[in-house]
Amino acid sequence: MTVRDLSPDAPLAASRRSFLMTASASVAVAPAAAWAAQASAPAPGTIPSIEALMAQPSLKDVALSPDGSRVAILGIKRTASERSAFVMIFDTANMAATPVAVPVGDCEIQRVDWVNDDRLLVWVLLDKDKNGQTTGVHWKGELLKRSTRRVIAMGREGQDQVLLFGDQDTSLKLLRDLGNVVDFETDDPRCILMQSWNILHQRTALYKVDIHTGLATLFELGAAETDEWTTQGGIPVLRFDSNRFTVSVFTRAPGTKDWRFFRKFYRKETKKLDDIDFIGSTPEPGVLLAINAGEGEDMLAVRKFDVTTLKLGEIVAQRPDRDMSGCITDRARNLIACSWFDDRLNYSFTDPELAKHYRGVSRYFANDCNVSLRDISRDHLRFTVYVSGPKHAGSYWIYDRAKARLEPLGAAYSGLSGARLAGMEALRLKSRDGLSLSAYLTTPATVGAKTPLVVFPHGGPEARDIYDFDPFVQALAAQGWMVLQVNFRGSSGYGRTFFKAGLKHWGDLMQNDLEDALQFVIDRGGVDEARIAICGVSYGGYAALMGAVKTPDRYRAVVSIAGDADLSRTLAFSRLYDGPLSPTYEYWQKQIGDPNSDRAALAAASPALRAREFKAPVLLIHGELDATVAVEQSRAMRDALKAAKKPVEYVEVPAEAHPRWRDENTLMMVQKTIAHITKAFQA
Repeated sequence: MTVRDLSPDAPLAASRRSFLMTASASVAVAPAAAWAAQASAPAPGTIPSIEALMAQPSLKDVALSPDGSRVAILGIKRTASERSAFVMIFDTANMAATPVAVPVGDCEIQRVDWVNDDRLLVWVLLDKDKNGQTTGVHWKGELLKRSTRRVIAMGREGQDQVLLFGDQDTSLKLLRDLGNVVDFETDDPRCILMQSWNILHQRTALYKVDIHTGLATLFELGAAETDEWTTQGGIPVLRFDSNRFTVSVFTRAPGTKDWRFFRKFYRKETKKLDDIDFIGSTPEPGVLLAINAGEGEDMLAVRKFDVTTLKLGEIVAQRPDRDMSGCITDRARNLIACSWFDDRLNYSFTDPELAKHYRGVSRYFANDCNVSLRDISRDHLRFTVYVSGPKHAGSYWIYDRAKARLEPLGAAYSGLSGARLAGMEALRLKSRDGLSLSAYLTTPATVGAKTPLVVFPHGGPEARDIYDFDPFVQALAAQGWMVLQVNFRGSSGYGRTFFKAGLKHWGDLMQNDLEDALQFVIDRGGVDEARIAICGVSYGGYAALMGAVKTPDRYRAVVSIAGDADLSRTLAFSRLYDGPLSPTYEYWQKQIGDPNSDRAALAAASPALRAREFKAPVLLIHGELDATVAVEQSRAMRDALKAAKKPVEYVEVPAEAHPRWRDENTLMMVQKTIAHITKAFQA
């Protein structure tokens, strides 16, 4: 295995680029990642195929033991006819030594983690029965795969394997998920805390599960609508009761028995709560870490939250210009760092010395990748990271602080090893009304004097884009197209004022931001203005349709995947399913508009009501069972375009909800998108 010394804050070695190429190659054949050497890997320097870009990773996860002495690598080898998952366990003091290889079998895999220094957990997805036949349900003549999630516990050398919940015969047969680990810590060192559906009581429950025998004991029953808990040292302190989008949070102070209602929240599409998001624990009993913007503050900060007083307290970390996004703690719940995004992932560390080592690792990758902390040893002398960037599909590394040494553990996507990925540039610009915007321009590896471009707005709309590897974006760039992603007003990460600037401005100001960023790129030169397309998913799909209405002469092709088309119908859908007095419906009224007082604006911002203004051919793709954006949205858009005699292709995907979809359908989605745009560009 290739090894290079790396001193904190040391100048970048002149051989860094050549080493990265060498490391990528050696990782594929070293004992730590032998499964990565597959025939499907492209020759270095070639443009990756759509299939390779959309494939599942061959290295799924890495875990460092609490004492730092072992690192476990979870991988899977695939051929046309076989699938073999396994764990490789390395001695971190001698990474060049042959690891312990533990076969997991013919199944999909999710995650690996250490409970303690001696026991390891592996999360598996079982999709075959004992006869090797694919399990699933028949839907409209098609067998849809169904998997069950389980956890295998084993010793530090892969010995003494047991299936958790192994004593629950009825649960094993009927439940699809017995893999939800809530806390590694309980009052019994042999047990962890897990969550599962209780068939007898018909509600979610917590169980103490013995990691040596697999036996499960009921610990606590939830309420009828309980979705999950937050625990501290194995003791539940928060309970989340939820419906489709609304979450009611209950608290229980240490030493008490009764749950107290705290507040009701709207759960955003990003899965975070709309006002306070609980992100971690602390060593202080009953004190958690939460993200919130206080009264009069614009940016989200990390604060302490006391479950006894129900009050937010001391600020732990904040930035003047960006929202905080999360935190990293060690096994003792001590805070290591708080995270935030500018273009890339950043951390504010509690230990300045650890910060120096992290900066050294980041600079090793030319400060051009996201270096995400994964695990840190109890003594903080070893840590693992996941590295990704526009031209770096993803890899795992381990760092030894005492030796200032960084070692590769493996590339996540074996089929992209050595592939020529497209580069990305971060842009700064002003909207027509003076708002500062961030955008990202991906440029294909080979460009001509004039290059086609695809505008690719993100979903949410309260999500955001970052400077990172994105397989969909890379698939578009692999066709020789530029890809423009814009963090328009309403995107997350830039504070309350920026977010609120997008409220009730679907179709006008938010759309203007996309057009202003596009014009900014065009003015720089090199864009083929005769070949520009717009494509998006969810809100991005809506923005694609609205772009074809606002500037119909600009786009040669339009792709909307699971996008809204009629905003009055969007509100009616929420009112019907969430309730007229629900926080969810209230949120969408604030986000989109009031169906009565804003009727004219909603109509003007509804592409389905303006189908006659379309000029470019439209591709609509939607999941049949989508409960986030109803499939009726795309059906209405299809019908309106057909009535207006406009070119439209409609693809409805059976038994799929809101993307993400099954692998084969995600691949189909990308292939059809590219085929549609290609046809329009060639016309």
